[in-house]
Amino acid sequence: MNVRAHPTVRPYALALGVFPRANVTEKLSFLGPVAASDVTTALLLDTLGALSTFPVRHRVLFSDGSDVVTRQTKLPATWREMPQRGDSGGQRVVAAIDDMLGLGAEAIMMISADSPVMPLGPLFDGLMWLLPKSRFLLGAADGGGAFAIGAAESVPWLAELDPHASAFGLISDEPIVPALDAVSAQAKARGLEVFDVPSAYHVDSRESLKRLYQDVQKGAFAPACRKLFERPDIRLHVE
Repeated sequence: MNVRAHPTVRPYALALGVFPRANVTEKLSFLGPVAASDVTTALLLDTLGALSTFPVRHRVLFSDGSDVVTRQTKLPATWREMPQRGDSGGQRVVAAIDDMLGLGAEAIMMISADSPVMPLGPLFDGLMWLLPKSRFLLGAADGGGAFAIGAAESVPWLAELDPHASAFGLISDEPIVPALDAVSAQAKARGLEVFDVPSAYHVDSRESLKRLYQDVQKGAFAPACRKLFERPDIRLHVE
């Protein structure tokens, strides 16, 4: 008789979604058009690469089809692409979470594509923390808005809070409505516990690109950006 020596533990169906942020290439245009596009691509690849270390079942890039960088970038083998749905940023985040739930995901986290230097440990802890449900995760971005949002069930109330394009800064920074403390307050008013992840930063300006360069010099995992920082046409803007 073949008897298992140890009980089988069911793996959790965790999910990660990444949203490209609007106009990042345009905001990096001080680098020149080619270099700006190259940096935006590297930011996306490094964000996906960092998140690929998470043991999750679903990894999805949510694209709106209009972004040249995402259209031309070959995704890592463990990632798939799905279209964004909805008119406002809030609707798109709600729809993406619902799409993940439709895949069987039990806990879901959405991340901006231009934030490769993230608090990975707290993010994964937060993803696991979501599993009991009735919980909501927020990761604030330095300078305003969010770089991460997480849930384990549908959150239609988010669409009511953000009728604009920003998705609280997750998809765009114009405009960011409302402030994240208001989002947190609304979540708590609906009986949800809130997990605040340590902040990260979007790379969409000269100052934030310099910050990324300094973090990479200190050892941050961003191999695609590290390679680009060796180019003279980019390095002159960050040193």
